Amino acid sequence: MKLAIYSSMHSLGGGSRLLVNLVTAIARHPDVQSVRLIVASQTGLQATLNRSQHPKLEVVYYDNPETLPAGHPFLIDRDLVYVFWPHGSEYQIWNKPTVVTYHDATILDYVPPFTSGAYIRSYWESSKQWLEHCEGVVVSSEHVKSRLIAHFGDRCRQAAVIRHAISPAKYFENSETSSILSAAFPSRYFIYPANTSPHKNHYNLLLAYTKFSKRSEHPLILIGYNTDQYRSTPPAWPEISYLPTIVSLIKRLDLKINQDLFPLGMVPDDYVSPLIKNAHALIMPSLSEGGGSYPVEEALSMGVPVLCSDIPVMREHLANRSAKVVWFEPESPDSITNAMEHLAEHYDEFKASVVAGMNDPAASWDDIAAQYAAVFHNVLNNKRG
Repeated sequence: MKLAIYSSMHSLGGGSRLLVNLVTAIARHPDVQSVRLIVASQTGLQATLNRSQHPKLEVVYYDNPETLPAGHPFLIDRDLVYVFWPHGSEYQIWNKPTVVTYHDATILDYVPPFTSGAYIRSYWESSKQWLEHCEGVVVSSEHVKSRLIAHFGDRCRQAAVIRHAISPAKYFENSETSSILSAAFPSRYFIYPANTSPHKNHYNLLLAYTKFSKRSEHPLILIGYNTDQYRSTPPAWPEISYLPTIVSLIKRLDLKINQDLFPLGMVPDDYVSPLIKNAHALIMPSLSEGGGSYPVEEALSMGVPVLCSDIPVMREHLANRSAKVVWFEPESPDSITNAMEHLAEHYDEFKASVVAGMNDPAASWDDIAAQYAAVFHNVLNNKRG
């Protein structure tokens, strides 16, 4: 198979890490002759992906604001087009068998504040086009499949479930990086790696954290796209929608930056795993996820206790994990606070449980690539038939 993998946009952080791991694994698959990854130049993936390590993978940039036309040289010699991130993008006709992954239905289930009905309607209509006209649809969990059925009807029952909520990169201990980070931040911190989308629920997390009786012993580190904007000092408000709401909350709660709260923004990739590994615990208060949470998976793989939103997708994600997790209701600040208090009271028990489960069996990226290859083969065979 000669594949084109197209991603005109994707989320920074988890989306980028998923894309890199998935694409390189697909390129390693024995049935794949070559992969052409078509992305925007701002991703910088030509420099990130070493061609000598991935000889079957070519990265090309396409920045034209118009859609990628049928018959474009990037597509003409390809057997199949795989659309990695269709969310919010216009449906495109390429006259090639096409497979698409829907990672979540978050924007339809948790419409962000101040979002217009016209925007949501446009998102729904473009999604409907992709789902109805692509020859193959992949979803990241049974939960996402159920939400697509709820929003778009029974055709989505044919979607293939391929779970990829595994550690996005194998952790390799880097003692120098770990020691630098240990010296830079107080010990026994909580960490939440996430972007600033409203469904990531920083608002309720901060309300809950303020009530935590041991807050002075456990500062909160936030990493992820735009979290550094939480450092803004009014009247220099952030320009990005919704962020001023969080900044005003931080001021109202009198949370001290670099004392109670460390909003770091995007950090280098090689800092993410050490920051999680050195944490007292990881907290994941998101209202909605797609296939699960990479930070939760990384924490459990490194022996770090986890406090987690009790939402269906996370129950599905962690069903085969042996470690005890502290669950809470993400829309209740009191429930989040109680979870923090419970972990503090029984920390040794949760720590021992997560350390014992560090090596629970898990799928590999090659396993996931094999499932995608099976979907691609099925689409091509149906097309030929």
